[in-house]
Amino acid sequence: MSDFAALYGFEFRAGGAFNFKQFLKGLEWFIENAKCPGCQEGGGPPGCEVRKCCFEKGLRICFECMDFPCSKFGEYADPDTMDRYKRFKEIGFEKWVEEQVQKAKEGYEIHLQKVASLKP
Repeated sequence: MSDFAALYGFEFRAGGAFNFKQFLKGLEWFIENAKCPGCQEGGGPPGCEVRKCCFEKGLRICFECMDFPCSKFGEYADPDTMDRYKRFKEIGFEKWVEEQVQKAKEGYEIHLQKVASLKP
């Protein structure tokens, strides 16, 4: 994150409006601590019907369910997210994680849905 901010000159652009180093420290904290452990381990919003269903069925995550995708899921995912989840269902947990790691190494940015270089 620090490399990305430095590359694009965000500290300069902030123009002293706030403590940029503290801001980066906060972002790094979120990156490290905002990892979702999955539905079975208590991840996600407490009132989520999908989380409740996964817990009841003993699933790590909703895409492992034989009924995925179901009506409970619709309100929680946009079409891009659904495509990623369907891929997970298609190839399984271990291969999906390997695929995501490889994409990250190649610079794939999940929200932009493309490879995004952090270097000029």
